Amino acid sequence: MRPVAALLAVLGVSVACTATSSGPGPDVDRTGCGPVSYADVRGERPTYGPDELARFPNDHAMCAGRWVPGGDGWLVPQGMTAKDGTAYVASFDGTQVGGQRLCTMQSVDLRSGEIIESRYPVRGRIGPRQPTECRHGGGVVADEHGVWLAETQRLWLLDPDTLEVERGWALAEPVRGSFAVWGRDGELGLGRFRAENPARLWWFDTDRLLELSSYELSQADAIGEVKVPPDTQGAIWAELGGVGPGLWFARSNTTCGVLVGPDGRSRSFVPGAEGMALTEPDQLWVVSESGSRLYQEKGRPMTPMLARFDTSDLGSWAAPACNP
Repeated sequence: MRPVAALLAVLGVSVACTATSSGPGPDVDRTGCGPVSYADVRGERPTYGPDELARFPNDHAMCAGRWVPGGDGWLVPQGMTAKDGTAYVASFDGTQVGGQRLCTMQSVDLRSGEIIESRYPVRGRIGPRQPTECRHGGGVVADEHGVWLAETQRLWLLDPDTLEVERGWALAEPVRGSFAVWGRDGELGLGRFRAENPARLWWFDTDRLLELSSYELSQADAIGEVKVPPDTQGAIWAELGGVGPGLWFARSNTTCGVLVGPDGRSRSFVPGAEGMALTEPDQLWVVSESGSRLYQEKGRPMTPMLARFDTSDLGSWAAPACNP
């Protein structure tokens, strides 16, 4: 074990469990496929941080983990989806701040954790405007049209093989693309992040978007909207552990994760949780930013950048031990 690795791991758990209110600790005695060990995580291992994963409530259900390529280069994963065995992951450059945090888009083999394709920067044109770069992409979903990448002020459609931009739209206030999700009937949801107050999620018809010549999406173009909890970083429409179907929200910061279900219950989740995707019934993948170099330098819990959870016993999952 690296020097002070054990101490850092302990500190990581301490931060995660004492960030706010007290609650249940790691699942020492729960049966399940997990918890995953550091050695179990596939992909190129980072050279930074402790070589032991942080513990958190409900980690008994974490079955697998993957490192996102480029972690040593300060990539901070934000959004993800999965399709046909491939994860599409959006990250930003952790060495930059604000508007300089340009997007890196990667396709990764979920089985091995190996990279398939990578694009940096993600650059395209919005209507007649000058070409521009994607910044801090936070939402990723995929369908027959391609890979949809959402950022705060823009929405991009990418070719799933080359990850090149095929089309782009500007997002007009109050619509924002902090995260993305598919709805019950295949509509595209774009959600806004707010740290302390509830925000909104707007639904759009993608077929209509592609038919229109307009290059700006506004609230008037939405076919519906819903309220979302504060601190929402990702969402998925699904049935998990017999609960739903409906919208599930990942609320998080880099020391805490909470999964909020359509039943109104909150359950403890991996720290730093953001985008989510189902690959099979009750097989839920989630991206976490806490294991990135940026946040390991700040002593956050060490987590796999991609983690797969078995949600079949979700009805018995513990309540959150923290509050983002």
